[in-house]
Amino acid sequence: MHMIETIHLWKFAGGLGLFLLAMTFVEDSLIALSGRKLKIVFRKYTQTPLRGVLSGTIATAIVQSSSVVTLMVLSFVGAGIIKMRSALGVVIGSNLGTTFTGWVVATLGFKVDIQSFAFPLIAVGALAYSLSPKSQKLASFFRFISALGILFLGLDFMKESMSLVAQNFDIRQLQGYGIPIYFFFGFVFTAIIQSSSATMMITLAALNADLINLPGAAALVIGADLGTTTTALIGGIGGSTEKKQTSVAHFLFNIVTDVTALILIYPLLNFVTYVFGEREPLYSLVFFHSSFNAIGVLLFLPFTGVFADFLERSIGTKKTTLLKYTSKVNPEVPEAAIEALDREMIELLSDIKECNLQAFTLRSSGENFGSVYEKLKEKMGEVLEYSLRVQEQPVSEKVSKRLNQHIKALEQISRSAKSAKDIHHNMKSFESSANQEIVSFQMSFQQEIQKLYEEVNEITCFTSQSHIFEEISHLSNKNDEFYETQQRKIYDKSRNDVLDERVITTLINMNREIHSSAKSLLLALKDILLAVEKAEEI
Repeated sequence: MHMIETIHLWKFAGGLGLFLLAMTFVEDSLIALSGRKLKIVFRKYTQTPLRGVLSGTIATAIVQSSSVVTLMVLSFVGAGIIKMRSALGVVIGSNLGTTFTGWVVATLGFKVDIQSFAFPLIAVGALAYSLSPKSQKLASFFRFISALGILFLGLDFMKESMSLVAQNFDIRQLQGYGIPIYFFFGFVFTAIIQSSSATMMITLAALNADLINLPGAAALVIGADLGTTTTALIGGIGGSTEKKQTSVAHFLFNIVTDVTALILIYPLLNFVTYVFGEREPLYSLVFFHSSFNAIGVLLFLPFTGVFADFLERSIGTKKTTLLKYTSKVNPEVPEAAIEALDREMIELLSDIKECNLQAFTLRSSGENFGSVYEKLKEKMGEVLEYSLRVQEQPVSEKVSKRLNQHIKALEQISRSAKSAKDIHHNMKSFESSANQEIVSFQMSFQQEIQKLYEEVNEITCFTSQSHIFEEISHLSNKNDEFYETQQRKIYDKSRNDVLDERVITTLINMNREIHSSAKSLLLALKDILLAVEKAEEI
């Protein structure tokens, strides 16, 4: 008997594993098939809370995972693609969309012979996927088909193991557990496996096997609803203020919805039992799941504006700035603001030089390069935001032209840092190379970069516009000459088979990015240090 129970336990665990694995495949396949369309939906159809709710509901019903949709929305908020206020509707709607899975499984998974369609789905989908070019959309479709079959097969294993356990299990052992215990178990279990859909399937299987009554199953599902919010909370850690606000919004929405569901659990269950009757506990459970999430949507939808205001006041109200000069000057006073911006841009020049030198492994600091690069990007964002606020004011033509110079310089600084960042890993790996030819190129690159940045430092100290102009032009020509010289050397090594093709390709890329980074830095330099008319001559 003990051996039989162990086999049943492993069959249940195997079914759960197959279900979770298949859910991942389903999510990945559907995102590959409709990822771009989902982005368009989120960007275009989230202007109002109601449209956001509809978008979130439909997207989650398609992808079959509220966690995936919520994390996707968090990434869009963090990237500035959509605003936190627009994201609230999507987050609220995702909870309602995830109940669609329960309806599909309750209808197909427990009312028909699962294996009769699970195996054909796996056979057709897996074989076609194996034979299809993986770069095509069709491969993602076949992967989805096979994953769907695996998902239902995993459900079948769970259902069968539950039924077999039920034959040797005294149901009275569970009667002592109250609603809070079931709720807590649903929360903890879902927080661990990160899938409320899986918890729902287990609960449906247990309910189908009479291992649990309807109130206990309902409490488990409520707990699962709250447990899935841990994914979004983790996703919001370390993100932008709006990203944190969105993840907290998801958590608070579920807290209110789930507490309401616990309070109303028996009236709601009486209602759903009246609708479906006592002989349809599975439909009653999924209808209960949809009902309390719909109640949550109705509770929050009219107050999304108030909710957004609360989040903005409570999270991220103390905004720190990386700027030294503009933070002390009101952007509504353009003449004073432009002077502060001039000084801020000089400071930014120093930051980009330090960042790039660290990228080229010529400078080391207490922070890793990734942190230095992100801080530079954040600072550039603050300068740009301030510049645009000044630009909104009534300004003279002179101030307007100077502002445009600053914005152009910011763009060039960004390009310079990006080019340096893209080959940071190459510079690091070449440092430890045992190949003397590679080391020689590495040293040649670094020596030229070092000389360039020393001369750039000197230029920032010049006061004569003509002198600055001449030096920038001179450095620009030197940069072009060095690029051409290195390119010829690399091609010579390639023709003589001194280095393999992979290294040659890397060296060509490094030479190009070093040239591009220096060129962008010099273009930024001329817009920061030269007057408009003089800068346009370069």
